[in-house]
Amino acid sequence: MTAKVIVGVPVYNGAEQLRDCLECLISQTFRDIEIRIYDNASQDSTPEIAQEFAARDSRVKYIRHPENIRAMPNFLSVLRDCEAEFVMWRAHDDLCAPDYIERLYVSIVAEPSANVAVPTTRTQTLSKTVRISRPKPFVGRSNLISIIQLMFNSHAGWFYGLWRRDRLLADFEECWRAFSHPWALDHLILFPSLLEKAVVVVPEALFVQRLVVKGYSPQKGTSPPLALMTGLRKKFSAQSRLYIERSQYSEVEKLILRSILPIYVDRRVYKIRKIIKRKLLMDLDGASYNTDF
Repeated sequence: MTAKVIVGVPVYNGAEQLRDCLECLISQTFRDIEIRIYDNASQDSTPEIAQEFAARDSRVKYIRHPENIRAMPNFLSVLRDCEAEFVMWRAHDDLCAPDYIERLYVSIVAEPSANVAVPTTRTQTLSKTVRISRPKPFVGRSNLISIIQLMFNSHAGWFYGLWRRDRLLADFEECWRAFSHPWALDHLILFPSLLEKAVVVVPEALFVQRLVVKGYSPQKGTSPPLALMTGLRKKFSAQSRLYIERSQYSEVEKLILRSILPIYVDRRVYKIRKIIKRKLLMDLDGASYNTDF
C-alpha cells in the first residue's frame, strides 16, 4: 500500500549531514510516509548510511543512480517515481520540527484548491540561526494584493513544503525545459502557485534550512558569470510573464503584475544593479562557477 506522503531525499556526497537528516525524518509524528533516498552516484559513505537506515526502518528506500545525472534531474526523479498524491523533497543537509509533515499534511488536505503547504523557515549555519521567515496569512486584502504579498514574502524554503504531486510534476517539467538551471528554479516553480493563490501557509510548521556549500555555489569571494546571470534573468522573466498571460486575471490586473515583475525578478534571480556595476567595471568574464546542473 502506497504511503500518504513520499519524502524524496536527493543526495550527492552528503555523508556529513545525511545521518541527521534521516534521523529527523524517521522521527516524524506523521508515520504514514515513505522516505526515498536518491543517491546521485555518491563517492563518499552516503551509500552505507542510506543502507543502514533502510535496514533500520522499512519506510526508508535506497535508490542509487549508476552515474551522476546532475542535481535537478535527480530532484525530478523523485516526482516521476512518486505514486502518492502528496510529495516533498528534503535536502540531505536540512532538518525540521518533529511535527513538520503532520502540520503540513493536515493543512493541505483541508484546502483542496492548494497546490502546496508552506512552512516557517529558520535559516542557519551548522552552528547558529541566521534568520527566521514566517509565512503571512491573508487578512482582509484584495485578491491581487494577496498575490503580490505572496510573491514578495515567499521563501526558497517553501520549495521544501508539501506538494500535490501531479501539479508539481507538471510545473517542474515546464520550468526545467524553459530555464534549465538550479539558480532560482525553486522560485520559478513556485510562481504559478503563487499567482493562483494555491498556497496554504502553515506558520506552525518549522523547516530548518542549513547553509552548506553546494557544488553549484560560487566560490567564496567570487561572483557567478555575468552572461549566465543576465541570461537567467531573461529566462525567468519570460516564463513568469507567460504564467501571468495564461492566468485568469483581468487585463488591468495582468498589467499591474507585469509592472512589478522586474522588481520580483531582481529579488529572486540577480539584482540589475549588480549587472550594471559589473558591466561598468568591465567584469565580463565572470568567475569559476559550476554550471553542470
